[in-house]
Amino acid sequence: MLKYILFTLALCCCSVNAKLFTSSGEAFIIKQDIDSARDVAIKEALKNALIYSGGPISILQQVNNGVLVENKLVFNSKGEINSLTIIDENVKEDKLMVTISVDIELSHNSCQGAQYPKSIAITRFKLNNPNHAVDGQIHTINKQITQTLFNRLKLSPQQLDVRELIDIPVRLGQHYSLQNISNTLSTMATQTDSQYIFYAEINDLSVDFDSKNSINYWLVDPLRNFYMTVYLYDALQGTLVMSKQYRTEAKWEYGMHESADLQSKLFWQREYGQAIINLLANVNEDINKQLQCMLPIARVISVKNNSVQINLGKRNGLKEGETLTLFYSSNYKDQFGIERNAETQYQDPMQVIEVHDSSAILRTIDNYPLGNIQINDLAKIK
Repeated sequence: MLKYILFTLALCCCSVNAKLFTSSGEAFIIKQDIDSARDVAIKEALKNALIYSGGPISILQQVNNGVLVENKLVFNSKGEINSLTIIDENVKEDKLMVTISVDIELSHNSCQGAQYPKSIAITRFKLNNPNHAVDGQIHTINKQITQTLFNRLKLSPQQLDVRELIDIPVRLGQHYSLQNISNTLSTMATQTDSQYIFYAEINDLSVDFDSKNSINYWLVDPLRNFYMTVYLYDALQGTLVMSKQYRTEAKWEYGMHESADLQSKLFWQREYGQAIINLLANVNEDINKQLQCMLPIARVISVKNNSVQINLGKRNGLKEGETLTLFYSSNYKDQFGIERNAETQYQDPMQVIEVHDSSAILRTIDNYPLGNIQINDLAKIK
């Protein structure tokens, strides 16, 4: 599986609005295709640099439009990446690692939220059509894919604070009413201590085997589908942040009655496993892109005297002296029966006076009385 293995930064002034970053990434070499592995590793390394810099992940498309010439990417048009150079490349066993130096233009694309990793929990994906898993006996593929994405997201701590994997069925997705989902999200936000909840449904794993009377049955590997719908929720505010469908297909290199071992390296290195890995890389990128510039929201977990404790801390980029505003959130139905979210802000801001790994202590500025602040109220970075 693809993963980040190193992230070192070297900063220098390249122009008034640009900075030079150095980062590394790696990828499996599949069927001796070093060029494809290099492309993936470069993109992973650049994504890490962009997350750290606060530059928009969307400019990864600029790399797709580039041409590699003598270890330098030459771009077709001027963009946010001024230059990208491969400064080291190593092959070890079946993996290729590249280290790049990239000059990123930050003048109009940096965002405040990028410096605060957002808390998120991953839930077990649902297999909507279990009968599709009969071919190859891949009945646990939803659990395996959930774990795979969880591991990938854990490897991007500059952007996300991945707190928990919920390995039980959950009542989310399109089959449940907004009211039921809101209740589920509220419970999960408390149980996982997370703001965001990620869930997915695997809709199609079908494979079409030719008839045994067909010559193709013996000569050609059939194509197998993979179709998934993902949901990203803000559990603290009970809202759907992102919903997107992903589709791919690849050769199924197993016989009609042959079982596939989802725990084996071979499965994930074959074309179908690699197609899923590449799709999950796109999901990972989209989650990071969606949340990159958002400021995290904290939940009040303790109230004592003139101070409160919230569930964001060092892992979320919080520092002593930062100012937050507290508010409470509520839902109501408008005149058309549509459920809306409303926020009521408390009057006085609060300041961080103590920071722990995943929590912080706030106190009112000038030690004014707290007012009517309660557990489960929310706090936003000002």
